Amino acid sequence: MGTTCMQTIQRRWDAACKVLFKRELGDIGEYAKWLTHNNEPIIHRKSSVTGKDVAYAISAYGEGSKWIGFDEIDFGKSYPPLNLNEIKDIDSIAQAVRERIYYAGSVILGNSGEVEKSSNISDSFFMHETGKFGDCKYLAFSTLGRLCDSCFGCNGIGESQFCIKSYETFKEKRCFEFWMGQNSSDCYYSHNLSSCSDCMFCFSLKNRRNSIGNLELEPEKYRRIKDSLVFQLASELEQKKEAPSLIDIVGGVPLAKPLLPNMPKETKKEGNMMPIEGEFAKTCEILFGKRLPGRIDDYSEWLSRRVRKSEQHLSAASGKTVRRWDYCNYFLLPKNRLLTQAEALAFGESARISDKEAEGLTMEAVGRAIGKLAFFSTEYEEGTNTNIIECPTPTQSANSYRSSPVVYSKHCAYSFWPRSCEHVYGCNAMFDSEFCIHCYHSVKLKRCFEMDTCRDCTDSMFCHNCENVHESMFCFNVKNLRYAIGNAELGREKYLEARGLVQKEIVKKLGQRRNLEKDIYNVGMQK
Repeated sequence: MGTTCMQTIQRRWDAACKVLFKRELGDIGEYAKWLTHNNEPIIHRKSSVTGKDVAYAISAYGEGSKWIGFDEIDFGKSYPPLNLNEIKDIDSIAQAVRERIYYAGSVILGNSGEVEKSSNISDSFFMHETGKFGDCKYLAFSTLGRLCDSCFGCNGIGESQFCIKSYETFKEKRCFEFWMGQNSSDCYYSHNLSSCSDCMFCFSLKNRRNSIGNLELEPEKYRRIKDSLVFQLASELEQKKEAPSLIDIVGGVPLAKPLLPNMPKETKKEGNMMPIEGEFAKTCEILFGKRLPGRIDDYSEWLSRRVRKSEQHLSAASGKTVRRWDYCNYFLLPKNRLLTQAEALAFGESARISDKEAEGLTMEAVGRAIGKLAFFSTEYEEGTNTNIIECPTPTQSANSYRSSPVVYSKHCAYSFWPRSCEHVYGCNAMFDSEFCIHCYHSVKLKRCFEMDTCRDCTDSMFCHNCENVHESMFCFNVKNLRYAIGNAELGREKYLEARGLVQKEIVKKLGQRRNLEKDIYNVGMQK
């Protein structure tokens, strides 16, 4: 019968299948391999304390480190303070506290219940093999999102319900193989739709209904064709326990240059690097006590080391630069089928399949019909954005550089997903934070460096899974400390002396090499 969690998940899977495919499709476990395909996997390790399974949604922790389940942590455990001979430089401190360093997994926070084989989950219920979700229920084989219900095999979803195999969506309902859309419902095998409903095999549309291959149909005709395609899709799923993705369908289709009847005039935005350079220098001075020599790009490799990768390609229509980041499957989109967002929206309004093609569509041959439509955009812009340079997906942000998505933030560079942040550089998934470099998956940090999975911390360095920790370094799995190194408080004077040594070493190595070998993800590796 399985666990209580899986029994409930099965019922919600059955309900989602009936909504999307008009019938139940059987045991969700038989579809697990397909549902996890193209998602970021949950990594399972053995606890170094008990040998129990521990789930990790973050893959960056160095092999050879020690592992611990969140429910195994003794947050009140005390350690003796380090002596002065152990506090010479970063390596000596790391060596002295190595037995105290464990990376935490199976992290379940807040008001949560019936969560299994998952990590980085907060305020959620009935979650199986999932990671990086908050305020959700009834999810399985999915990664990254908030406020979702009854979704399976998804990646990067927000406020969505009854979705299967959907990616980078916001406020979607009853969607399957829906890629990068907002405020839409009842859509299948579509990309870049906004405020649409009842669409199949559609690309780059706004405010559209009852459309197949970008061709709007009478509601009755749309339902008839849709019912036929959904029946074929459900039959394939039952037989093979998988279905082709949108990318699979268009991947083998011959490519023709998209013709835009009226090429949109895009205003070239000239960026000003001066405020970005100045604010980065100021942040370094705050964190390290001294500004670093050179320009921010001199440190690009180091800043980008633990941040998701980005790349640029040329528009299939105009040859203009198109940028994309490696999240929510943007890297899976065919690079020879990319358009700027303005081009994609213009093309979506002008291109469509014929009525005859719509009548003759089958799941087996649909690629031939939609190949001429299947072009993708990796860009969007919401709200007012000022001095945004090489950031393809900004929302109400300013003075940011080579970051994506940048949401309600300013003074950010070389970062992934800063939200409501200021002065963050080389960071990954940061919320409500300021003056941080190399901080990851954390909330409400101020003036911090090399922090992972922390919240409500200030003026700290090299810490993991800490809460309400201030003026501290090399602390792991602790709460409510100040002037601490290695989970043991030293007192203000000794701590500040030790921090000064570490700051000088950081400035020296970065100034000479533009690199610092030790970071929060490898400091725990056992030699």
